[in-house]
Amino acid sequence: MSRRQTLKFNTEDDVIADVQKLRKGYQQAGAWNLPQVCWHLNVSVQTRMKPGPFPPNTPEQDARKAQIQQILAAGRLPDGIPAPEASVPPPDAGDAAIETLLASLQTFKTFTGRIPPHRIFGNLNDADARKLNLIHCAHHLSYLSPVSAGS
Repeated sequence: MSRRQTLKFNTEDDVIADVQKLRKGYQQAGAWNLPQVCWHLNVSVQTRMKPGPFPPNTPEQDARKAQIQQILAAGRLPDGIPAPEASVPPPDAGDAAIETLLASLQTFKTFTGRIPPHRIFGNLNDADARKLNLIHCAHHLSYLSPVSAGS
């Protein structure tokens, strides 16, 4: 099975709708199942709502400005970016992880605080940070393809 290479989300509601579709049945093309993907994405969404204060960018983060602009323009993350250890899902992530992600996305939709710096790309404006979050969701969910009940 191949991944959904062209998967893109415009809003958190698009992510929510895709997760709801996947929970009815999916084929897996990557290492993580739906609960594991949701567990990982939830860690990421929760991190985007942590309160400050926030540090300035490091020189390494500033040096990645061109890379983040390419990612935002393309709407895709490059493969091979390792997940931080704290966001690697446990092998036994359960269905509760799906509900937790859906709730976090609902909260993030109306989040008005400043989004913390990204661990790789540093401080981003709100629109770019939100777009990067949607790209991150699409990256991981693209490894799962919905199947109809008759498949």
